[in-house]
Amino acid sequence: MKQQKAVEEFLKERDWRKYHTPKELLLGMVEEIGEFRNIIKWEHDEKKVKEKIAKNHDEVEDFFGDILWELASLANYCDVDLSDALDKIIEKHRLRFPVDKVRGHHTNEDS
Repeated sequence: MKQQKAVEEFLKERDWRKYHTPKELLLGMVEEIGEFRNIIKWEHDEKKVKEKIAKNHDEVEDFFGDILWELASLANYCDVDLSDALDKIIEKHRLRFPVDKVRGHHTNEDS
């Protein structure tokens, strides 16, 4: 993932790696998730949730950028390639949740 490498370069150039520890990165992710939750808090109607997301699009976009930043930095710290990790999970899900068994259902019978 080229963005993952870009995050690492950015941190190295500024000598910030020492500030991007797993604890701090995880806390940052929790904070970002809380901010996104506040956009849709108390709303249960899917149409209204989508309206709130659209109304706050710039903030929602920042959320995804910040989460990806934190995730890429944490993955770099742990020496994990995000593209490889995602490819492996997609394959595991394909095997665990075959379309013919789960289409239209939340999970398969074997879970």
